[in-house]
Amino acid sequence: MSSKKKKIEPLLISCNWADCSAKCISDWELNSHITEHLEALNPDCDAIYKCVWGSCEFSTKCLTQIQRHIYYHGYYNALLVQGKYECDVNPTIPKCCGPARLCDKIPELKSNFNCEWTDCERTFVSIVEFQDHIVQHASFEYEIQKSPDDERPKIQCNWIFCNKQMDNKYRLIEHIRTHSNKKQVACFHCGELFRTKTTLFDHLRRQSDNNTNKYQCAQCFKFFAVEKLLRSHMVKHVYCYKCNMCDMTCSSASALATHIRYRHLKDKPFKCVECEYRCVRESDLNQHVQLVHTKEVHRCEEPGCNYTVRTYQSLRRHYLEVHENTPFIYICHCCDKPFKNGKSLSVHLIKKHDYQLPSGHKRFTYRVDENGYYRLETTRIESLEVTEQILTPNLFEMSNETTQDSNCYEIVLKTNKQRNAEQRIVVSNDGTDVQPIGEIVISLPTLDDV
Repeated sequence: MSSKKKKIEPLLISCNWADCSAKCISDWELNSHITEHLEALNPDCDAIYKCVWGSCEFSTKCLTQIQRHIYYHGYYNALLVQGKYECDVNPTIPKCCGPARLCDKIPELKSNFNCEWTDCERTFVSIVEFQDHIVQHASFEYEIQKSPDDERPKIQCNWIFCNKQMDNKYRLIEHIRTHSNKKQVACFHCGELFRTKTTLFDHLRRQSDNNTNKYQCAQCFKFFAVEKLLRSHMVKHVYCYKCNMCDMTCSSASALATHIRYRHLKDKPFKCVECEYRCVRESDLNQHVQLVHTKEVHRCEEPGCNYTVRTYQSLRRHYLEVHENTPFIYICHCCDKPFKNGKSLSVHLIKKHDYQLPSGHKRFTYRVDENGYYRLETTRIESLEVTEQILTPNLFEMSNETTQDSNCYEIVLKTNKQRNAEQRIVVSNDGTDVQPIGEIVISLPTLDDV
């Protein structure tokens, strides 16, 4: 019997511009085709440009904004076609059970796409051209950094705040796409975007109608459909990145970069045009304008409810607490006193129970327990490398016998200043080596200590 694979027909992506019936074989070809349509738009300062892509009702007075918007339609359409194809060739993957998309899910694109590669200041109206441009950076970087004798050195990413090194050009290309939020597929049914086809399949498997809830996280009690999703999720609970300027630890490089930008850098490039407010990110500026300089409000759509609020987050909390009967309750794990928010509980822990913030942190962290209450996170899972970075400076000061080859540390947890209660924990690479060689004070107790 023949083992030849079935011939795969090329994917065809439709142009949904008004009455256009053109079909393209790639997102780049569709992007070029859209450019021809957009060239017919004449600049007019008094004109209102209406989107003519399918049933979209978007309109704007800005020519560049309508161009950005329609280019994104083409990009989005290509992702939908790719997502449908991946599901068709994998019939064992369950179907999407979410609400069907009624139109393209186009984000609010208020500015062009900026390349943040070192010494590159290019901006793009088309997201497809932007994504192609950053791939070229990765390819050129490989040519620059490779050695004359054709050895394969590690290739460094020169995106702002990122100096990660990759083993080869192709891994660098995959890595740099994370900076630009590059998507590969979209769910053809509900329209959600995903970075890989694997995450699309995970989206389909984890839905309530398809989820077996067989695997549960021991840290946050969430359920997962497959073991791979649980393993990927557990990484979020491990703090394996440490700030070089303080004792803050993070679970991801992006979280660490955000921490550094807000805590240790004074640069605030975004300024409000209506006041002196400056901020780190454009999203912060947009939130400031919405809260301070606009009268826009979000209204509850439940019949008979007149609740209005300035932020969507507050509206969501109102809906869950009032209409879904799922209130956010914070419980003190020392005395079981309830609070409506984490800020009030933090004040209570500091004043009533003599707690201190962990070194490097500006606030306490709360997690949902198995009963749905928010309680203080008293345990942090940190990698051995991070533990060594935190402990080693203290160890050298406290023990003359300590050497760099030492791999065992004694940690002292002081649970309450007044009681001076202590619990000793040994951290070691080698289970047979349990001799304590130094100590460090950690401000948060465990549940067993209170």
